[in-house]
Formats: sequence, structure tokens, C-alpha cells
Amino acid sequence: MANVTDPLAAAVHGTDPQNLMEYITRQKIYESRFWKEECFGLTAADVLEKAATSLKCVGASFGGNSQPTKFLSLVLKLLQLQPPPELIESTFVEQEDFKYVRALGAMYQRLTGRPAAIYGTLEPLYRDYRKLRYRDINEWKLITMDQFIHSLLHEDRVCGISLPRLAARKTLVEEGYLEED
Repeated sequence: MANVTDPLAAAVHGTDPQNLMEYITRQKIYESRFWKEECFGLTAADVLEKAATSLKCVGASFGGNSQPTKFLSLVLKLLQLQPPPELIESTFVEQEDFKYVRALGAMYQRLTGRPAAIYGTLEPLYRDYRKLRYRDINEWKLITMDQFIHSLLHEDRVCGISLPRLAARKTLVEEGYLEED
């Protein structure tokens, strides 16, 4: 029961929101201890609290058996719950006190948002230079929030997840969806 999307959730990019994460990654998350013990029955408010108290890094899977990070587990939980975009922006992305909560909200926004909303929400975060711990397959890196945001806006894969295609900012400005800076 814990691995099903909310029945009232709308399709995102034409599919079940959980399908935005690759099948094998989802299965590893479902089998992880953190998912089974701590993510069962969470609401969006509980995810916010859990992110504020237990997230110590962002990243993909790690180790020899590719264990998922807590960050990926909470991203998947948000995909299941599909909180309203206004809630994500106001409580996660605009979070000044907890940098990993902000990173979680930015990742969710990038996965589920519309292109103009993504640029509008994430570009102001370029002014955030706080350091983040990034856990990769077999190493730790120290990155800043603006580097993380840049990778969300310009790379195809972040934290081991293939991101939906994002229209170029120039195209959105030409079409009138965004204002020129």
C-alpha cells in the first residue's frame, strides 16, 4: 500500500508521477530500510519535517549494492503525494533555514513543473551559495546550492535521475512565457 501514488494525483508529463524516476531506482528505494521504516504513511508536512531533521546530503545511489540516499527516498515520497505547487514553492523552495529542504523542493519542482514555472522558481536560487554535501556512487563532493540549481536547469541527469526535457530559456523568452533579464 505504501508504494502507490495518491489516487487523486494528476498525471505529470503524461504519466504516473512515480514513473518520472526509473523503475530500478524505485525498486531499490522501496526495498531500503529508510523507506520501510520512516517513509510509510507520511504526509507533505511530515516529509518537510523528515527532510529538515534527517537529510544530511543530496545525491544518488551509493555503495557496492547501490543503496538509495534518503534524499531520493523523499523525492519519491513527494512524487507519490503530489502536493500542490504553491505548497512546494512556499514551504520547500523558499525555505531559508534548511538547505536540504530547499534542494528537495527544487528537485521536485524540476521533475514536475512546467518550464516557465521551473525557471521562475529555480533561477532566484542562483543567489544561494550555501554548501551541500553530494553523495555519489563511491565518493563525497562538496557543491554549492547554485551549482546544484545549475545542474537541475542544464543537465539531463541529476542525482541519478533522468530529468524531463526542459525548453531553453531563450525559447521561452521569445515565446513570451518569460521576461528577459
